[in-house]
Amino acid sequence: MSHHKNHKFIFYWDIFISLLATFAAIEIPFGLVMHYNTPIWLRCVDQMVTICFILDIYIRFRSPVHHGKPPHHSGAERKKYLKGWLLIDILASIPFDIFVLMIGNNTGLSALRLFRLLKVLRIISFRSVWLNSINSNPVFVRLSFFFYFLGLTAHWASCGWLAIRGLHYPLVPAEAYVGRLNEYVRALYWSVTTITTIGYGDITPDKTKSMQMLFTMGVQLIGAGAYGYIIGNIANMLTNIDMAKARHQERVDRMNSFMKSKKIPQHLQEQVYQYYNYLWETRKGYNDETILSELPESFRFEFAMLLNRSIIEKVPLFKGADQNLVREVIFKLRPCIYIPGDAICVSGEIGDKMYFINKGSVEVTSQDGKQVYAVLKEGDFFGEIALLMKQPRNATIRASDYCDLYSLDKESFDDVVTNYPAFEKHIKNMAKERMQ
Repeated sequence: MSHHKNHKFIFYWDIFISLLATFAAIEIPFGLVMHYNTPIWLRCVDQMVTICFILDIYIRFRSPVHHGKPPHHSGAERKKYLKGWLLIDILASIPFDIFVLMIGNNTGLSALRLFRLLKVLRIISFRSVWLNSINSNPVFVRLSFFFYFLGLTAHWASCGWLAIRGLHYPLVPAEAYVGRLNEYVRALYWSVTTITTIGYGDITPDKTKSMQMLFTMGVQLIGAGAYGYIIGNIANMLTNIDMAKARHQERVDRMNSFMKSKKIPQHLQEQVYQYYNYLWETRKGYNDETILSELPESFRFEFAMLLNRSIIEKVPLFKGADQNLVREVIFKLRPCIYIPGDAICVSGEIGDKMYFINKGSVEVTSQDGKQVYAVLKEGDFFGEIALLMKQPRNATIRASDYCDLYSLDKESFDDVVTNYPAFEKHIKNMAKERMQ
């Protein structure tokens, strides 16, 4: 199994184990306080959970997660697992439910099943891997984990409340089960209102029983910490969202001050505002080239391939071309944006760039712009004649709507085609045909 496939398998296995651990974390405390007779199907599920937890130990030892490290780090990861999580996994895998069935329903022995709840702690170790694997805002992922554990805490608190206070319904009659279930709902209501610091006061601990009061104070402290965590994370999430907007607005304000100080004509100012609005709506104010410049060259190349491959694949010019040539061209492309009415190329000027249309459309017009010869759309390209033949442009190209283009300058183009004479001949033939 390759490193990539192994990592993917571990990712889905973690999710599966998390679901089983969640089931055990909900069912075991509930069963201990409700004292119901375990149905056969639930016993089968318990056995399956035991088998999977034991299998999980084997998988962790044989295929330790590398956390993005090269495969040769597996030995260190295995030692780390043996010194850390192995004991917890073993305790969570011991089939105490089988011992209960063999010896009898002993309260002390049944309580040992709570060791299985330790498996929930493993979900904490999965979080860092999931943060890197799930394509989502990390703040949302962290909040999801938080609310998951908050829900489990509310469930455990309600079960603990029932265990300390005791059930008011008899345990034996079958018809009393609904009444006991209602008691659990009331206990869950108490735990939620206490954790969320609301505390209506309609359900309160018995002031004559210290254990109930101490348990309530413990849940209240958990609730106070949870409240602070929620507020802090939501504030952080909103700050990150506003930060991008504030950074973009700062650029707009700086440009606005510059244009006013230089007395730029109003129609040009409006075009600049349109450009910035489009940049925010489509890219949240970020420029691909600016972001990629912060990465090492090897990463920039990989990102360029991912971002620009679709551009080249749409262009008939490069169909059947050498893949090495395509890779070089992709790395040389530079993004540019034009708003409706912008003149991208002007008839008669000496051109030094050709363009590839990623989004939007352009019009090929006469020099005065009154006659439209053609409309080029997504996947089309233009400007190659002036680039190849060193001749003035024979038409004006005007953006008819918002356009995302990629440009290839003459110097970069010459560097690429020099190494591929067959392609150079091919593109020159195409340029001659388009001139005719």
